[in-house]
Amino acid sequence: MKHRLPLLVLVLLAGGCASPDGELAAMARERLALAPDVAWYKHSRDLPVYDPTRETALLATVISAGQTAGLPAETTRRFFAAEMEASRRIQWEWIHAWRKNLVPPPGNPPRDLATDLRPQIDDINRRQIEALAREATPLSIAQLSAMGERFLPKKSLSSPAQSPASTPPVTSQR
Repeated sequence: MKHRLPLLVLVLLAGGCASPDGELAAMARERLALAPDVAWYKHSRDLPVYDPTRETALLATVISAGQTAGLPAETTRRFFAAEMEASRRIQWEWIHAWRKNLVPPPGNPPRDLATDLRPQIDDINRRQIEALAREATPLSIAQLSAMGERFLPKKSLSSPAQSPASTPPVTSQR
């Protein structure tokens, strides 16, 4: 009997992650975890965080894939626009921290955006559409931003106290 309780807990936990909602949340965390790497690439090449042309094209792609999977265009657009906003916030925070020397820059060269990071993001997007098609509840910008908090830079203890990062507003332009 002693061993059945941990097994029951594992089954219940696995069941929550296997639900479309649990899967969608896990994939959102996976997607947001890539934001610091994307920021490092953009910062290293002095690229803007917000690229409206790229984001418009990406939204068109995921909306089309969502419609193919039977999702309403607006549901897909809202979810992915919110996820991109949360990712931009993380990127802005990292770039601000590097520029102000609040945290040291990574010692490694940035991972390539086109050949490494974007294919991973595209795969996550595909899996998120599948979860949404299985009736996962789309996450809001508030939920995604809260998830993204764990991927924000931790201020270096050796840096002098600085005011909080002043990042551009995280509002959707769509």
